[in-house]
Amino acid sequence: MKKIGFQFCSLALWLLVGFALTSCRTASLPNGANETSIVIFATNDMHARIDNYAKVKTLVDAEKKKNPNGVLLLSAGDKYTGNPIVDQYNPKGYPMVELMNQVGYDFETYGNHEYDLGQEILVERLRQAKFTAVSANWTVDPAVSPLPQPKPYSLFKRNGIRICILGLTEAEPDDDGRYYPSAHRGKLRGLTFQDPIKTALSYRHLRDSCDLFIALTHIGAEADKHLAEVMPELDVIIGGHSHTRIDKELIVNGVLITQTECWLKYLGKTTITLKDGKVTDKHFKLINLSKSIAEDAGVKALITDFNENNTLKDVLCEATAQFNGKEALANFMTDALVDRLKVDIALQNSGGVRLGQLPKGKITKGDIFTLNPFCNNVFIFRMTTADLREMIRRSYRPHSKRADLLPSGIRYTIYTHDGNVTRIDITDMGGRPLDESRTYRVAMNSYIATAYTFPHDGEGEELMDIDTELLIDYLANQSTITPLPSRTQVVEE
Repeated sequence: MKKIGFQFCSLALWLLVGFALTSCRTASLPNGANETSIVIFATNDMHARIDNYAKVKTLVDAEKKKNPNGVLLLSAGDKYTGNPIVDQYNPKGYPMVELMNQVGYDFETYGNHEYDLGQEILVERLRQAKFTAVSANWTVDPAVSPLPQPKPYSLFKRNGIRICILGLTEAEPDDDGRYYPSAHRGKLRGLTFQDPIKTALSYRHLRDSCDLFIALTHIGAEADKHLAEVMPELDVIIGGHSHTRIDKELIVNGVLITQTECWLKYLGKTTITLKDGKVTDKHFKLINLSKSIAEDAGVKALITDFNENNTLKDVLCEATAQFNGKEALANFMTDALVDRLKVDIALQNSGGVRLGQLPKGKITKGDIFTLNPFCNNVFIFRMTTADLREMIRRSYRPHSKRADLLPSGIRYTIYTHDGNVTRIDITDMGGRPLDESRTYRVAMNSYIATAYTFPHDGEGEELMDIDTELLIDYLANQSTITPLPSRTQVVEE
C-alpha cells in the first residue's frame, strides 16, 4: 500500500507540474497553445517633430503590458531636419535621440536626412542611441569616414519567434550611374551607396533563418511596392521617405506594406499572428496622434523642457501677408543672398524650402530655421547666360512640369512640347533679355553646388557664409516683407 501511495503522489505531482507548464505556455501565447503574436509599432519621416512622443510612449507601454516580449518599435528613417528645437539644439540632434531612447525604439534605418547634421555629429548620435541602426545598401571607407559600417540586418527572437529586420536606404543613380541618397554630397564623403532593390534581393536567403521577415525601408511607397513584387520572401515592409499615408492593409504579392505619412502625425501598428512558426495573419492600423490620448508624464516633461528655447522666439520682421507656396518663400531666400553677398543672381532648390507657407505676422528665428534647416554654406560661380539656360534646363522636372531652381536677379520661362524643353527665355528683373555676352556672379547653397551638374567658368568660390544665417541677417534689417510675383513659368507649346 505504501508503494501504491507513493506512485499516486508521484503521478499527482507530475500532473500538477504539467498543468503549471501548460498554464505558463498559454499565458505567453494568448491566441492558443501553438499561436503567438508580434506587434510592430512604427514611425517614419518624423523630421525632428517631438510633441507627440508622450502619446507614443503611452500606447507602446500599454501594448507591452499585454504582450511583454512581443512588441517592437521601429523608425523608417528621417528623424532629423525640420524642427529647430532639435536641429539647433546643443548638441545638435540630441533631443530626438533622447526621446526615442525614452519611448523605447528597438531599430531604425537610415533615411537620406540622417546625414544632414554631418558625419561627426551622426557618430555622436549613434553612440547616444540605445536602439540599433540597420541598412544593407551602403558601405563605409574607414580611411575617409568616421561612421561605423552599419549592420545590414538583425536576427533575434521575440516570444520564441525568429525575426529578421533588413534595412534599406534611399539611393538613386546619377548621370554616371553612381548611387546617392537625396542628401548633400559633401556630407557623404567615404560612403558608397548601392541600388536598394538589387541589394535586398541578395538577402533572400535570410528567409530560411527566420519566421518573420521584415524590411525596414526608406525608399518610398512606390519602391516598396516594387520590392514586394520581386521579393515575396518578405512578410512585412515598414516604409518611409515618400510621406505616404497608408490607412489600412496594403498587400502586394503577399507582402504587407505600411507607412505613416510624416511629422509624427500618426503611429503605425502592425499585428502579425503566427502559428507553429508560420505567419497566419497580418493586420495594420494607423493611429491618429492628434486625437485625445493619454500622455506619459515623464516624456511630456522632457518635451516641454526641450521646447523652451527662447532664442528661437526672437522676432526678425513682419510679413504683411501670408506667403503661400515654395516659390513665394524662395523669392526672399534668394533675395537675401543677392543683397548680403552683392551678387548678380541667386538660386535656391525647391527641395531646400521646407515650409509650404508662412503666415501673416511676426517672423521669428524659429520660423527661418524651420524654413531652411540645412544651414549650408554658399558658393559663388561665374556663369554666362548660356550656362544659366543649360542649368535651368537640367533642373526641369517633366513629371511635375516645373524647374527645381528658383531665382533672384532673373526671371525665366521654360517652353516645352510633349514634355521636352524646346527653349528657355531669361530676362532680368525688369523684363529685359539677359546679356548673352556677359558673365554673371551666381550664388547658390553648397547642396546645389555639389549635387547638380552644370556648366560654369572656373572652380567657383566657396564661402564660409551660411545661407540660413545670411537670411536671418537680411530679415533682421527689414521692417516688413511682402510676397512677390512668380519669377518662373512653364509654357506648353
